[in-house]
Amino acid sequence: MKNPFTHTPGRVGDANITTTLEEKVYENFLYPQPSESVYKITGIRGSGKTVIFGNILRHYKTVDMKAEGWLVYDVSSARNQISTLISYLLLEPEVKKALLAEKTNLSISIPFIGINAGVDTKTDYDDEVRLEKLIGILVKAKKKIMIGIDDIAKTDAMTEFCSVYAKLIRNTLEDEIAAPWPVYLICSGVYQNFYELGEVPNLTFFKRAAELRTEPFPMPAMAIKYEDMAQMDEDKAISFAKMTKGFAYAYQVFGSAYFEHKDKGEEYVLKQAKSELFAQCYEKIWRELPEGEREILRIVSSGPKKRKEVLEELDGKGSYQVNSTALKKMGLLLDSSESYGVAEITLPFFGEYIQKYC
Repeated sequence: MKNPFTHTPGRVGDANITTTLEEKVYENFLYPQPSESVYKITGIRGSGKTVIFGNILRHYKTVDMKAEGWLVYDVSSARNQISTLISYLLLEPEVKKALLAEKTNLSISIPFIGINAGVDTKTDYDDEVRLEKLIGILVKAKKKIMIGIDDIAKTDAMTEFCSVYAKLIRNTLEDEIAAPWPVYLICSGVYQNFYELGEVPNLTFFKRAAELRTEPFPMPAMAIKYEDMAQMDEDKAISFAKMTKGFAYAYQVFGSAYFEHKDKGEEYVLKQAKSELFAQCYEKIWRELPEGEREILRIVSSGPKKRKEVLEELDGKGSYQVNSTALKKMGLLLDSSESYGVAEITLPFFGEYIQKYC
């Protein structure tokens, strides 16, 4: 029997648990003039950002959505996003038809529709101009464009793309409503990367864009999946669900370990699951943290501590307020009315990882 749980980032798997975050995006884009043009999906590594991102893009790639005019472009965060988009756009039938109609050379370095026909057709136009004109063709053809970027990071190419995108959404349709161009951006990433990109002076729109923060999976939903997919009895399923603390990656890893190794006993299953969790997730999370934030996590690794206790142990080593706020925004410390004045780690067995290996 196939293992219904998956270790692969971004893969849904048979034991997938759906969230309500996707529905917020779908509802927004039902309106002729959506209130939001950009969505940032954020959360700690392993919290299910890429799954949500993929679900949204797949939804708008369906036959029904294509019939409504949706075009979806999943662009790599590690490449030049503007050049990649131009290449995708040149493949669209509406663009090819418009280019042929103006008898324009289809070379990437040759201009296209929208530029005065009297201009020398061998002129090499800037990529920003090229991208805007190509999107203009599709907008005129009543298309709605969704650009997706997973695991976003502040690079020169990304900064340039976001700056150009800010200009695109200032453009308006040539009708009596003069609505903004239907060009939308869905991106996912960790808090630190969104923060750095949002601090670029001319990217205020990105800093203020709608944010969707991943949330812990509901305990009952996980327990039911463990019962149905891993053949756990009810008590064990509830126990395993509680151990994951709702962390998406832990939910998959614990389910997979039990499915594969349940005949070797629960102790062996937990050892295998924690080994996977530590090596494939927590090591990377820890490596990306600055020392001030690590120090707070070391202090609370043995269990929740009151603010006063943490301050005493810090003894002036870094700002508790600044670093604890950052950790809460990342999703590493609890951030709720119940946890006010108390520092507590959110991730399952992360404290154990810190004590043993950090």
